[in-house]
Amino acid sequence: MAAAFALPQDQPRHEPAGRRRALFALGFRPFYLAGAAYAVLVLPLWLAVYGGHVALQVSDALAWHGHEMLFGFGAAIIAGFLLTAVRNWTGGETPTGTPLALLVLVWLAGRVAPFLLPAGFAAMADLAFLPVLAVALAQPIFLMRVRKASQRPWLPLVVLSLLTIANLLYHAGALGLWAEGVVFGRHLALGVVAILISVIAARIVPSFTMSGAGVFIPAALRRDRIALIVLVLAVALDLAAVLWPLPPLLLVTANAATALLHASRLQQWHSWSARRIPLLAILHIAYLWLPLAFALRAASAWSDAVTPAMADHALGVGAMAGLMLAMMTRSALGHTGRKLKAGPVEIGIYGAITLAALLRLCALLHPALQWPLLLGAGLAWEAAFGLFLLRYLPILLRPRIDGKPG
Repeated sequence: MAAAFALPQDQPRHEPAGRRRALFALGFRPFYLAGAAYAVLVLPLWLAVYGGHVALQVSDALAWHGHEMLFGFGAAIIAGFLLTAVRNWTGGETPTGTPLALLVLVWLAGRVAPFLLPAGFAAMADLAFLPVLAVALAQPIFLMRVRKASQRPWLPLVVLSLLTIANLLYHAGALGLWAEGVVFGRHLALGVVAILISVIAARIVPSFTMSGAGVFIPAALRRDRIALIVLVLAVALDLAAVLWPLPPLLLVTANAATALLHASRLQQWHSWSARRIPLLAILHIAYLWLPLAFALRAASAWSDAVTPAMADHALGVGAMAGLMLAMMTRSALGHTGRKLKAGPVEIGIYGAITLAALLRLCALLHPALQWPLLLGAGLAWEAAFGLFLLRYLPILLRPRIDGKPG
């Protein structure tokens, strides 16, 4: 998958019709823009709801907020990433043009359905997107000739299947069909995201750091495998704890071990050597939030002073959104033929999302200052995705500057 992100170059002229076609030339273009725009729109709405200024026409506003961060914003960026990476990884075709535009409309239908349709129909509209995306990716994946045992072309389909199950359980809880559905679905989705971050980071962070910082990072397949197994175990125990009471020591041990193993990866990946290269540094900073999230989860199992929400936001804002913005900027530059170099806007994006994660955790730590800290976190989030749109909307609406397709 690392090969899915690269390639520089220069700049010609293009017709307005070419711009319209360019938007749907490859999956990352419409889905990165849609996900970023949704991130900008939905968070102020949530803050207005949380502050009691707006009443949403949904059964559970808090559940809606968590759902839309994962299955609205998150699913859009994952779709853009997979549609582009699978194409590069397999050499096969993924949807472009009208089929891609229809796929975006399926995603959009799930976002507006809760405000227009009865709950059951809204759930069906939302549940359609991930399976349709999986079908769109299935053909190039199954046609790929697997040359190495290490190649696992089916992994994106497993990820999308698990996210679909999580979404189904989320809706089952929201519709009153299963009391634990919302919590279990959220934890399953966050767990899948954590595993996805771990797998993708293991593929791209060492590779990009070696090429960008000029350091040698030896392969550590056994160490990576152990880190992934322990992470999966911690996620499984977290899910089990939703249903049954588990010994706190068991949860502390599994989550602390996950935190330590994944933190040690950053030393292995020569994170310090990436500090002066913003496109690399943000990959390492965003990944740091993954072990921090599991350290917070371990602490929350041991003490009421740390809440599970802190772990969820460290993972969702710091690791997930941080790594998404890192890959969105990098792949948008590379796949439009531009140099892989961060300018002041990119540095602002990375700083803003990191600040948003820090302030969101501080809001949970300091109840007396919760509202101003929440507003600060919201403004930083808006700045991160607003800057992305400001910088990349013109880029993603235009054809590649090197004249290549995509």
